[in-house]
Amino acid sequence: MYMKAVVISVLALLVLQHAVKLYFRMDYNKHIFNHYPGPCHQVQGMGIGSEDMHLTDNGIVFISSGFRVQESPPAYDKFYSENNGRGRIYLFDMNNPKKEVQEMSLTSTKEFDKDRFQPHGISVWEDKKTGKLYLYAVNHEKDGEEKIEKFLVSVAKLSLQHLKSYFGDPTIKRMNDVVATGENSFYFTNSHSSVSRAGLQLELLSLMALADVGVHDGTGYRTVADGIIVANGIQMSRDGKYVFVAGSMGQDLKIYERWNNNSLTLKQSYAFHTFPDNIMEDPVSGDLYIAFHPIGYLLFQHLEDPSVETPSQVLQVKLKEGTVSSVTELFVDDGHLLSGSSVAVVYKKKMLIGSVINKLVYCDVNVPL
Repeated sequence: MYMKAVVISVLALLVLQHAVKLYFRMDYNKHIFNHYPGPCHQVQGMGIGSEDMHLTDNGIVFISSGFRVQESPPAYDKFYSENNGRGRIYLFDMNNPKKEVQEMSLTSTKEFDKDRFQPHGISVWEDKKTGKLYLYAVNHEKDGEEKIEKFLVSVAKLSLQHLKSYFGDPTIKRMNDVVATGENSFYFTNSHSSVSRAGLQLELLSLMALADVGVHDGTGYRTVADGIIVANGIQMSRDGKYVFVAGSMGQDLKIYERWNNNSLTLKQSYAFHTFPDNIMEDPVSGDLYIAFHPIGYLLFQHLEDPSVETPSQVLQVKLKEGTVSSVTELFVDDGHLLSGSSVAVVYKKKMLIGSVINKLVYCDVNVPL
């Protein structure tokens, strides 16, 4: 009888401890106040969301839109249908920010159906010898598999020519983002180990570190990093020495040293105490610009019902020898201008901020960087 009481007391204490941890991790105790780096406005012409971006050296930004996963909530599906939701890739020119975004054309092939395309993370690889651009996109294919699609880019023609689909390997689970390392190689994040909605929710509530990073080296797949609580955005430094991974529910940035065989060694885990999403690198300074969700529980309400507003946040992260040296907050909004910031790029004192399923916002940056 005594032992039973002890066991029940210990279990009750553990449950209470986890509930308190979840309370703070989901940011029920937090409040934010708006501030911007300069004048900001919503960019016209977008579809549903602007979930991820890739910034080229000449200021051209590729943007993924139409984010949707399998087993989406009913309110999300209704929103998607009412707003003509479909997978799109857009272009935006940071050199001409008053111009609307331009939608790129997609053509179906035997391997790729553009009407089933539901893009998430994207990355572009530039072949320095030929000048060709290749775009990789995580595809939560409608009623299909988790895939990474490879396209040949024509900026002049605003077209994407499908070349290949990567799928079917056990290392591919519930993917989130991809970063290209070559013409036929890339890293990718699995945000969850489970592909079912119930399994996903269990992982979120338990805060289990079951997410990982995989690599395709041109010949095969393997897992190169694990122990992450919901792996989100991934980025590689321009010199190829480091790989950066956002741990959303862990509220941290994982910095890995990268080796010649594509293996990764954890160098630093930096706590932000706010939910990181996608990671972009400044093409000149090497600084990181990371979009965040500063109040977690509102983000999840927003993803259940897009009519619920959720705050947005962008931080500038400076690095020294592969570790974080300073962090500066550039942008915070209560969700009225922009709900659910997922990515941000900065180019010549101009900033473009995307969202999971909301607007696209442009800001002049009139503060020191």
